[in-house]
Amino acid sequence: MIESFANKINKLRTNLNLLRILKLIWTASKTWTTISLVFIVLESALFFSSLYMLKLLIDTISKHGINNIQNESEVIKYLILAALSAVFYTAIKAISGYITEKQSGEVAEYIDSKIHESAIGLDLSFYESPEYFDILKRARDMGTDRPNLIVFTIVDIARNSFSLLVIGSMLVSIDWRLFPILAFFVIPTLWVRINFADSQNALRIAQTALERKSGYLSTLLTTDVHAKEIRSFGLGPHLRKLYSDIRLDLLAARLNISKRRTYKELMTSTIAAVGFFSCIAYIAIGSIHGTTSVGDITLFLVAFPQSFSILQGLSSSISTLYQNNIFVKSIFELFDLESSLPEPVQGLPIPNDPHIDLELKNLSFSYPHSSKPTLSDINIKLPSGKIIAVVGMNGAGKSTLIKLLCRLYDPSSGHITLNGTDIRAFNSVEYRKQICAVFQDFGKYNVTVSDNIRFGDIYGDRPQEEIIEAARNAGADIFVDKFPNGYQTIMGRIFEDGHEVSIGQWQKLAIARAFYSNSRFIILDEATSALDATAEKLLFDSFRERIGNRSALIISHRQSAVKHADYIYMLANGRIVESGTHDELISMAGAYYKLFSKNTTNHST
Repeated sequence: MIESFANKINKLRTNLNLLRILKLIWTASKTWTTISLVFIVLESALFFSSLYMLKLLIDTISKHGINNIQNESEVIKYLILAALSAVFYTAIKAISGYITEKQSGEVAEYIDSKIHESAIGLDLSFYESPEYFDILKRARDMGTDRPNLIVFTIVDIARNSFSLLVIGSMLVSIDWRLFPILAFFVIPTLWVRINFADSQNALRIAQTALERKSGYLSTLLTTDVHAKEIRSFGLGPHLRKLYSDIRLDLLAARLNISKRRTYKELMTSTIAAVGFFSCIAYIAIGSIHGTTSVGDITLFLVAFPQSFSILQGLSSSISTLYQNNIFVKSIFELFDLESSLPEPVQGLPIPNDPHIDLELKNLSFSYPHSSKPTLSDINIKLPSGKIIAVVGMNGAGKSTLIKLLCRLYDPSSGHITLNGTDIRAFNSVEYRKQICAVFQDFGKYNVTVSDNIRFGDIYGDRPQEEIIEAARNAGADIFVDKFPNGYQTIMGRIFEDGHEVSIGQWQKLAIARAFYSNSRFIILDEATSALDATAEKLLFDSFRERIGNRSALIISHRQSAVKHADYIYMLANGRIVESGTHDELISMAGAYYKLFSKNTTNHST
């Protein structure tokens, strides 16, 4: 068992990476960590002082007799010192609790901020990986309480260690065998707790995917995203049963471990109690034979239960820290993730030339973990001030093309160049400022109308008139002007006084966001799919005037959206199969012609 216990302790040290945890706590809260350490030392010193003064007081009384007036001043002195030590100890302990709470609060906020910083710093490929979501879930499951618990636990371990050092020295002064005997009987409980904490951590890792699935089902049942379909198809009871079955399976596995742990802890706690009373019997017999003083006996009766309690507390704290191992490891796993998109050591400045071109040269791309290329040998040019269109059936690779242009992925081969320079030579943040995309699954932000549009250039200090102009260019002003609070109206129904609108009106806000941006290129990915025919015609008939001197890439299934483009590329099965102006492509009577003649036939039908 001793060897197994040593292995568990070594595993505890390796898994928890205590030095890194302490460094994290120090980085998050240097001032309060320093103050906390000072108070732990003071608390232990005062505790020792109060016990020692009590021992001296009793020894003085027993030595000279309780009725001896000559030692009255000495008795009063020790009494006052013991009382002062106890009072200061109580005060320091109370203040120490507040300090630890303050420290843990700062650590929790720091970790929360680091989680968000790490998440937004990762490229899009991580958001298509189940392993990443498992790590993220475990990291986020730390919540606001678990960092506090870790800090409290580490502080508690430090406090108990200091107290144990103090009380242990007292017990050793009475009889050196007392403390080792007591520790020996308490160690089995610690071993059991660490052993089962290891099992619980392994179970948490194994259950992460199911936990995420149950969370997904709960979201389906409780949010507005799928509320209409769930009620329309009567899916509620089915989804609720799936959720309930998963939760019951998860609970059963956890309870099974808890049941076995409780049984073994009952055995080891009984052993610890036997050891406790064996030591009491040993010192009691010693006092009968006169081998210990009255002060020693008193000190023992006070210190020994304290030392037993501290050892049990230390055992509990270490096992609690070990139980949090999986969350701590996941935090560090998340912090250690790095974007797969390389950044230049010193990025080139973005060209200031008013005429700037964006070009894809011999570009091919395959998604991670996929052997089949999504795009092959793509050559597309977006000249300065021109409107370019890309058309194709679903699955042709149009959305992937946009992700590459926004540098959410890098091509597997070939290049994307800005004025002839590979975009990987620029800092990705600065490059993305040049591109503004309205994605098919655009964002619907439950903030004010103004903020929904301002998100296109959130760091720019620009007048409200420009927001209104962007809304006008997108056709959003028509419904915004009817709101009671105009551009200060909260969108959506999540928050109080929110105002929900149609999907087409949401889409106009997304387009206004793009128009408001300072980007050099605007990309519309089926960005008018929710607009009615009249609104779409108004937008594209004057689209060139609405975008100013910027270039635009339009991806759409609708002929009305692309026919005014300066140049059109037809994409099929990840390849460019045709290119030319609208009239040229129609005259070819090829894939482009068939796509729109088919759509025309379907519409007429």
